[in-house]
Amino acid sequence: MGRRRSFGSRLLAGLALASMSICLVLLHQLSQDGKAAIGGATNEAIERRQRHSHRYLLMAAAGSGSVPAAASAIESKQQPSPTAKETAPRNGEDNNNNNNQSSTSDAVDRRLPRLLIIGVRKGGTRALLEMLNLHRDIAMVPVEVHFFDKFDNYQRGLDWYRSQMPLSSDAQLTVEKSPSYYVTPEVPERVYAMNPHVQLVLIVRDPVTRLLSDFAQIEASRAAQNLPNRRFQDVALLPNGEVNTQNRALHVSLYAKFLSRWLHVFPRRQLHIVDGDRLIRDPWPELQKVERFLGLEHLIRRDQFYFNATKGFYCLTGTPTDVSNDNVTLATADENSHHSHHYHHKCLAGSKGRRHPQVPDEVISVLRQFFAPHNRKFFAMVGQDFDWPEQ
Repeated sequence: MGRRRSFGSRLLAGLALASMSICLVLLHQLSQDGKAAIGGATNEAIERRQRHSHRYLLMAAAGSGSVPAAASAIESKQQPSPTAKETAPRNGEDNNNNNNQSSTSDAVDRRLPRLLIIGVRKGGTRALLEMLNLHRDIAMVPVEVHFFDKFDNYQRGLDWYRSQMPLSSDAQLTVEKSPSYYVTPEVPERVYAMNPHVQLVLIVRDPVTRLLSDFAQIEASRAAQNLPNRRFQDVALLPNGEVNTQNRALHVSLYAKFLSRWLHVFPRRQLHIVDGDRLIRDPWPELQKVERFLGLEHLIRRDQFYFNATKGFYCLTGTPTDVSNDNVTLATADENSHHSHHYHHKCLAGSKGRRHPQVPDEVISVLRQFFAPHNRKFFAMVGQDFDWPEQ
């Protein structure tokens, strides 16, 4: 009898110890889970502090003209914070910025640009932007924001810059263009601080042709202010016949001078050069090169352009990029012609394509000889020969 009680007592004691062991294991697991939850919350708090610290660094740096490397590194890893989530417009719907929304129907937001057209003035930046906007995966900023080249705008910070962007989907590239970015000294480092992986496009023309176009625009502005007309040769050359190197418009055509600043900050592979003269003569091949550079599907077609004899350059037919060739009706060269169905043409504003001034051949020759060594240096830097005349 005593042995049975002793065995029962030992059995009960063993069960009690087993229960205690199980309880201790459970308590330990609960403790670890609690620590993990606290750690997760702590990590989230740290990430929030990092994001707020980064915004402070960018705003503070805007006033000093430079951004710390740590700030740029954080920005390059961050995705834009969601603001206004909406349903992405389908193809054919108008969002006032781009009629060719991506076929991906994910949510849209305002995103910082992943592509900048940085210049040059009177090189064809507006034409290039409008033509690229035919692609459904491009979201175009319709105006020049001048964020990186104007101090007052840059002081407003990246949140303000983002607010100027159009709505876009994840699949789309937001594109902004401001031609003065190329020639403004502070811009390359400011762009790098926003995104060191941003893609850049530069469009250039024969420097003399670009200078003539620039002069025509300046004179149109002077005429609007009732200022007297000037002759091109009196502005471009000194009285002794030498080139007026103090002319500000002439400096924009010294492409190599400004390119060195950009290549000091960005690798060459992030910069694509568009031949502006070829874009005027035949847009489609140059746009195919841009699509390839950006890694976009080749959707822009040759039949989306027609030559307008009245204006003297190519216009857009307005046909969407996803229609078959059998359904496309091309416009004629008549400026007042009408397209069939719902298609409509789009030409650049009247301020584009101004007539160049009549200039003596000897003046053109002097300028070409002046630009020749600068052009050769530019060709070597970009690894591309544009075959601009030297006489």
